[in-house]
Amino acid sequence: MRRARALVALASILVALAVAAAASATTPADSLRAVLADPEYVDVSGFPGVAVELRYASTNNFVHANVYGAFDRAFLRKPAAEKLRRAAAALVAERPGWKILILDALRPRSVQRLFWARVVGTPQQPYVADPEQGSVHNFGFALDVTLRNGAGAEVDMGTPFDDFTPLAEPAREEELAKAGKLGPTQLENRRLLRRVMTGAGFSQRPNEWWHYDALSLEDARASHSILE
Repeated sequence: MRRARALVALASILVALAVAAAASATTPADSLRAVLADPEYVDVSGFPGVAVELRYASTNNFVHANVYGAFDRAFLRKPAAEKLRRAAAALVAERPGWKILILDALRPRSVQRLFWARVVGTPQQPYVADPEQGSVHNFGFALDVTLRNGAGAEVDMGTPFDDFTPLAEPAREEELAKAGKLGPTQLENRRLLRRVMTGAGFSQRPNEWWHYDALSLEDARASHSILE
């Protein structure tokens, strides 16, 4: 049974890859070259109080494949990068030795197409933006983040990253806490992350504890180009 499920999952990933390839000939390497040639993008990996572990540049993600390839660095538009710098400073002031751990930042639309092909028509669809409209990630104004403590370990947020279930939804935290599904430490960790991020000017997506936007999708689309 497990082997059959694994084969089905592999087949769906291959279909998603084929659909993405048909929709866009842009590769992650092409996207990286475009970013490196554009001074509006900032590599934030060297910021104080920030660590980077891009999950889509590994197999530790919901598609179980490295979909970034050469695109293995964390970039943001300059205004978003400055907000991140402020958030990291606020975290260090409150918890010395702690870091904001970036799980995803700027994301090429070619990868967004792959994700969409993987989830469209499934219960996971509400968690992934339609690539035709674009995700805030595709404009360089979104981050997926968690916290790393002074010992270098990720703190407990109640669910893993990319847990597409109600348990990951900030809008339902109080309800889930009352039901005993989120503990006090998990809630406090989420609140700490939310406090430093929103205090720096980010807004949180209501159904993902890890997702923060420096600009709305409408404003990003109106004023900036998408990364293919």
